[in-house]
Amino acid sequence: MKRLWFYIKLYPYFVSRSVQARMSYKGDFILGVVASILMQALGFVFLWTIFQGIPEVNGWNFDQMIFVYGMSAISLGLNEFLFAGTWKLTGYVQEGELDRLLLRPVSTMFSILAADVTLHGLGSVLFGLAVCITSLVKLQITLSVGMVLFWIVSIACGALIFFAANMLMATLAFWVTDSQSAMMVLQNVSDFGKYPAAIYGKWLRILISFVIPFAFTSYYPAAFLLGISNRPIYWIGPVVAAMLCVTVAALFWRFALSRYQSAGG
Repeated sequence: MKRLWFYIKLYPYFVSRSVQARMSYKGDFILGVVASILMQALGFVFLWTIFQGIPEVNGWNFDQMIFVYGMSAISLGLNEFLFAGTWKLTGYVQEGELDRLLLRPVSTMFSILAADVTLHGLGSVLFGLAVCITSLVKLQITLSVGMVLFWIVSIACGALIFFAANMLMATLAFWVTDSQSAMMVLQNVSDFGKYPAAIYGKWLRILISFVIPFAFTSYYPAAFLLGISNRPIYWIGPVVAAMLCVTVAALFWRFALSRYQSAGG
C-alpha cells in the first residue's frame, strides 16, 4: 500500500511535466482539442438524426441515449489523457527502449504510463460533460450528492476499464510485430459502449458486458443515475469490472515481462 501511495503521488508530477511540454505548442493543443470535440460531435449528430424519425429505441429516448454517449466520451477522454503511454509500448519493445525503462528504480509499467499524455483527450471530456449536463437538464433530473460521487467513481472506473483493455492489447507487443493494430480493433469494439447495451442483441450484450466490459463504462452506471434500474449490477458492476480488468491486465503484463528477452538477447 505504501508503494502504491508513492506512485499515486508521483504520477501527477510526470503528467504535469508532459502537459508543460505539450503546451509549448499551443496551436497543436488547440487543434487537437477541437478535433476531438468534432469527432465526438459526429456521433452526437448521428444519434440526433436517428431520433428525428422515431421517439425511442428499445425504451431509450434521445435525452437518455446522449447521457450514455456522454459518459463514454468522458471516460474515454480521461483514458486518452492519462494513459496514452500504452500506445508507445510497441515502439519501446521494437527499438530496445524497454531495456532502459527496466533499469529505472520505479515500476516499468508506471514509466510507460507516465511517458506521455494526449491533451486532445480533454476535448472528449469537455464534450461528454456538456452532453451529460444537457441530458440531465432536459430530463429534469437533479442528482444528489451521493449520486454525484457515484458518477465520479463510475467515470474513473470507466477510464480504468479502457486503460486495462488497451494495456492487454499493447502487451501483445512482446509476441507480435505491431500490437497497435490489435489496439485499434479493440478501440472500434469500444464504440458499442457509446450506446445502451439494451438496444443490442443477446450475444453482443454479453460481449460488451462480460467479455470486453465496455458497457460498464457508460450504460450500466448511466441507467442507475437516470433511475432506469437500481439492480446491483448497475451500481456495483462498474467497480467490479474495473477491478477485474486492471487485475487481469496487470497479471498479463507481469507474465509477458517475465518472458521478455532484451533487444540484444
